[in-house]
Amino acid sequence: MKNGKLIFTTHILVSLLMLSLFTIASPIAQSQTPLSKDMRIVSAGGSVTEILYALGMKPQIVAVDTSSMYPQSVSTLPKIGYYRQLSVEGVLAMRPTHLYAALGVGPEQVLAQLRNAGVKVHVFEQARTVTGLIKQIREIGEHTNASEEAERLVLTVNNQLSTIKKLSAHHQQRAVFLMSASERGIMAAGRNTVPNLIMDIVGLRNPYDNIEGFKPVSIESFLAIAPTQVLIAAHRTGGLSAQEMCQQPALAQWASMQGCNLHIVDALLFLGLTPRLPEAVAQFTSIVEP
Repeated sequence: MKNGKLIFTTHILVSLLMLSLFTIASPIAQSQTPLSKDMRIVSAGGSVTEILYALGMKPQIVAVDTSSMYPQSVSTLPKIGYYRQLSVEGVLAMRPTHLYAALGVGPEQVLAQLRNAGVKVHVFEQARTVTGLIKQIREIGEHTNASEEAERLVLTVNNQLSTIKKLSAHHQQRAVFLMSASERGIMAAGRNTVPNLIMDIVGLRNPYDNIEGFKPVSIESFLAIAPTQVLIAAHRTGGLSAQEMCQQPALAQWASMQGCNLHIVDALLFLGLTPRLPEAVAQFTSIVEP
């Protein structure tokens, strides 16, 4: 009889011990469950969207803005309009849990209404340096429970950039990046822009590093620089080819002097600082190398 009671008591103690272990382990198990799997992300801003995709967050992205054009598969997602001109109804129709957006997203009252509706809104600064890009990747990784993936992406970007060779000091190329060139005039990329960063990485001085951001410049200053290469974003050409652009009043005289060395480039690659920065640098180098 005593043996029976002992066995019964032992069974109860073991059961209680197992229950206590399960109770202790449960919060740990819950904390290890990926938070990202239940997220419904609306991404507003091409660079933010590209980083989210690079971190493996494609299944969680339910809609994007019209500036999000890479990778190609993003074209199949619903669009919520341009990231600077969002509407509350358009975003909420996607039933998002999170809105991840680039700095400049708005209007501000829309963001406030989304927050009041329970959407977690995260706005990330627009990176303009390699350090800024690395920081942005890590921040987005942290917010999406993808820190390990972020560190792998950071390592890849750093490794790719480390293999890029600077142009020789006696390089005579003068490259200019234009946001636009039409009968209205010329708008060039100055300092604190991605084109300026790309030039700096390869060791080439930006002739317009005396201006801040993208600013209108005179045709006279442009001709005085006498650029050997001109790059322009594809979305600002109005569908014209390089040869047709060179016939525009703003560029015709330069083209007659230097030849039509104009290159139409991917806007997101050269204007948005993304994990494809090494690709942008490599493409730029192939353009300016004699």
